Amino acid sequence: MKKLLAAVFASAVFSLAAADIHMAGDSTMMTYRGNAAPQQGWGQRMQELVKDGVTVKNRSIGGRSTKSFKAEKRWENLLKEVKKGDFVIIQFGHNDGTKDKPERYTDPRTEYKENMKGFVEDVRKAGGIPVIATSIPFGIYLENGSLKPAGFLDPYLKSAREVAAETKCDLVDLYAYADKELNAAGEKKGTLLYLVLKPGDYPNYPEGKSDRCHICFRGALFYAKAFALLAKQNKLPIAEVFKESDVSPMDAALKEKDIYIVKKDEVKQDAAKDKQPEAK
Repeated sequence: MKKLLAAVFASAVFSLAAADIHMAGDSTMMTYRGNAAPQQGWGQRMQELVKDGVTVKNRSIGGRSTKSFKAEKRWENLLKEVKKGDFVIIQFGHNDGTKDKPERYTDPRTEYKENMKGFVEDVRKAGGIPVIATSIPFGIYLENGSLKPAGFLDPYLKSAREVAAETKCDLVDLYAYADKELNAAGEKKGTLLYLVLKPGDYPNYPEGKSDRCHICFRGALFYAKAFALLAKQNKLPIAEVFKESDVSPMDAALKEKDIYIVKKDEVKQDAAKDKQPEAK
């Protein structure tokens, strides 16, 4: 009997370890090319957090909502790659709330909920395990030092949580976790997670950038590690594919080495080279 139980347990562990992760979301989750550095999406950092043998397939794309992701057949194509036991992380909301863009907009109480429920059902029909992740917050702080409330995003957060409860789907509440952590960290540290860049610091953004919706490499690592941490804390099945870590998401993000920034000594060296006369 003990041998049988051991065999069943070993089989279950192997099955989870062999499972792949598929990701469907927007620009805060997508994978960026080098010409966008230091901008990253948190799905871009997931591969480094999973165990050997697990492949992360990030199908997230900027500017998409539950509506447009389906309309462009991106969801249909993602489902074709889902095998039994795979995990599918679903995160939408930011673009669903763009009322001025009808090709994206969905009502948070009706169409958005219907689309999210449909995603959950589709994944289960394909043999996969759906996981809903709430959208990440804007990195905007108020004068009193607290993080700005969710605003238009709030009803989408509520609906995402309701869909998870109503469909008995696993939920990773990134927004709630990040809201707490960003308030605790304060504006100076919290801003380091977002795409707020000084002029001249990064070759791809010579004039700088002040974008508190999208995230840089630090934010990408923070949210990816936050997802893994919450999955483990809530003992979700997807937690089994992640490596163990004793470093908090915020500590890991703030300690992340900036390999993209222009070093002052490099600028001086380049300037000196430019002044050298041509060889005769």
